[in-house]
Order: sequence, then C-alpha cells, then structure tokens
Amino acid sequence: MRASLVVVLALVVALVGAQDNVLPRLIDQFPLGHPAYVQLYATERDVDPLDKYTLYISNFDAYAILQRDDIYLLRSPGRQLNNVSNWAPTLIDKQNYWPNEAILMPSSVVGREGVIWTSGFLVPGKQSGALNIYFTDVDPVERVGNIASLDELGFSYHRVIWYDVNKDGLLDAVTARFNLGAPTYDLLWLENPGNGVYEGWTQHLITSGPDVYFRLTTLQAAGQDFTVVVAAEFFTERLVLFYAADGSDSFLSDPSTLLSVVIDDVNVGLIFDLEVGDLNLDGRPEVMACGFNHTLGNVFVFPVPDDFRSDPWERIVIADNFTANPTGAGEAMTPGAPQAFYKSLQHQQSGEKPYVFVSGDDDGKHYILEPLSQDPADWSYKKHLLVDTNGTTTGKYAIVDLDNDGYNEIVAAGYTANEIYVYTYSQLP
Repeated sequence: MRASLVVVLALVVALVGAQDNVLPRLIDQFPLGHPAYVQLYATERDVDPLDKYTLYISNFDAYAILQRDDIYLLRSPGRQLNNVSNWAPTLIDKQNYWPNEAILMPSSVVGREGVIWTSGFLVPGKQSGALNIYFTDVDPVERVGNIASLDELGFSYHRVIWYDVNKDGLLDAVTARFNLGAPTYDLLWLENPGNGVYEGWTQHLITSGPDVYFRLTTLQAAGQDFTVVVAAEFFTERLVLFYAADGSDSFLSDPSTLLSVVIDDVNVGLIFDLEVGDLNLDGRPEVMACGFNHTLGNVFVFPVPDDFRSDPWERIVIADNFTANPTGAGEAMTPGAPQAFYKSLQHQQSGEKPYVFVSGDDDGKHYILEPLSQDPADWSYKKHLLVDTNGTTTGKYAIVDLDNDGYNEIVAAGYTANEIYVYTYSQLP
C-alpha cells in the first residue's frame, strides 16, 4: 500500500512539474494606459547583449473619437528585468490614429535604422491610418514621413513586409489595408524611390481582398518552389493564397499573372492573424490562424497539401471554445494572434514540437498551447491559461531572450487592465 501511495505521489509531482515547466514565471508587471501592441526588436548596432532589444508599445482609446493616440518605447529592457514594476516607457509621439504594430525597418530600406508604425482601424474617427517612419537610431526618436501619404481614402494598416518587388535593389513595402466606407480591401506594394524620400511612395495594387494580416513565404508544389502570399481576409472571412503559375514573384508586380486558392471560407469566421511554419516538425509547413465565427473562437492548423494549387486543404482545430467579452465598441472577437515558440535554446534544440502562444484578445486572457504528443500526426494540444487580466481585452505579446541567458522572456499586454506583464522561462530566482 505504501509503495502504491509513493507511486501516486510521484505521478502527481511529475504532473505538477510538467505544468510548471510549460508556464513561464511572472517577473512582475507595470502600469500603462491601454497597451495594445507590443514588439521587441533588436538593433543592428554592435552593443552589449543586454542593450540589444527595444520594446515598442502602442496605445489607443476606442472612445476618444478623433483623438490621436500614443506610442512608446523602452530601451534595454533586458538590463531592467530586476525592476519591471518601475519600467517607464518613453512617449515617442501622439500623431497616429489607433496605432497598431510597429514594423522593424532595417537600415537597408532607407539608409537608417527605424520602424514603420502602422495605424488606423474601423472605429469612427480612427480610420485614417498611416505608415509613419520613425528613426530609432537617435534619442529622441524622429518621425520623418508617411510613406502612404498618397492615400486618397482613409485606410487602416497593420503589417508591412519588406521585399524588392521591382528588382531595383531597393526594399519596397508590401502591405494590406482597408476602408469600410467604400468598402475597399487591398493588397498592394509601395515603391521605395530611394534618395532619402520618406513619404509619398508610389502605390501599386496587387489584388483586392486582403485587409489586415498576411504572410509572404515560399511553398513547394510538384518539386518546385513558389513565392506565395497567404492572406487572412478578416472582413470576407476567408483564408486565401496567391501565387503565379511559374512559381515566381511576378504576381506582386504584374497582377495579370496572379492566381489564387481559397484555403478555407467555410465558417472559419473573422481571421485576424496567421503564421506559416513547420509546427509538427514533419519537414512540411502548415498555416496556423485564429478565427472567430461570431460565437466561439478557434486556433486552426492547415497542413500544406502536396500540391497546394489543386489538392484539398485539411482544417485541424488545435484549440477551441474561446468566448469573447462584450466590448461596447463593435463586435468582439477571440482569439487574436498565434505564434509558435520555444521556452529556451535547449528546448529549441531538443527536437520537440514548439509551444504555441495565443492572445485571447477580447476574452481578456493569454494562453500557451502545449503539444501532448511528439507524433507529427497527433495534433492534440493542452490549453494552459497564462494570465486572466480580469479585463475585457488583452493585446499583443512579444517573445525573445532579453538578457541573453538562453531562456525566453514574454512581454504581454493587458489592454483593459492597463497593465503589461513580463514573464521569463529562466530557472534562476
């Protein structure tokens, strides 16, 4: 009997230990009004590893009609992990309506290191977004222009991918935008003119449909590489892939060569963000996306078929039953953005499947999904609650190793709670 009890206790301890190993340790949290998007980007400059990253934070107020919103940064957060409660981000600017993601802008784009800050959303008075350039190699940070200043309507932007579309040696801005008044949903590229021009880049339409988030990547079919765009069409509730018949990127500059495949448009709901990668480590990529069908939210995985052009796409649910809180500012949705990640460098080198971080968005929580099997054919995951902010809405998150100790940190926004939470997988006290 005693031996059996010892075995049971050992199993309980093992299970508790496994739970503890999945969830990171909360270092601390700090207050900030309405933090929405957080990003962590590394500088190109040769600096001490503890000074490598800068934290960028956007803030917006859905009820402050026609009021511009705030953006912030915090230098060297890796140097300040023992004092998180006193983090005090610096206000950069108050000139964006509903600022969204800050997008890293390498110095190879215009000759100086910086970010593009995307902005705009569907809330009245906040629809006129921009793609503002901020040079981050100086303090105070400099706002120098809006590359989307040729917009004839008020558009909202969320993502920019740097890509030399016209092969002139300059990185152009591939982006998506929407205006609900028209309505207009566009995938387009803004042509980098070079010569230190920081606004008014010439706009080229690629196709209609994409509106918020997308990915530019390479997939294989029939042994051939294809440059593709995978787009989450939020408002039309579709997941769509664009490509050219010859596999080239010609469809970006010549829309007459553009072909498309609807990955899924059957009750996937509002698809906010997506990721493309090998989630089950079988050597083949998958598309991972979050969708809300106006009642419940899901995290979907779509394995890329042998021939994505003609073969059917399978839809797999790896997490479900996300329920949105009423926000009072239009339809709520959950979950937000998914991201595959590892706890540490050792975890990454272990050969095990990555975890998945999921922002609950309008359910006010953040989650970590743990794969329950290392079998590539087994898509079972356990949903772990990282934090319930006790607020209506959370926000975005960022995952990097801030202090160069081999363990990742997580910075997660609590929008309604007016808090930002900082976690670590470091085993050190």
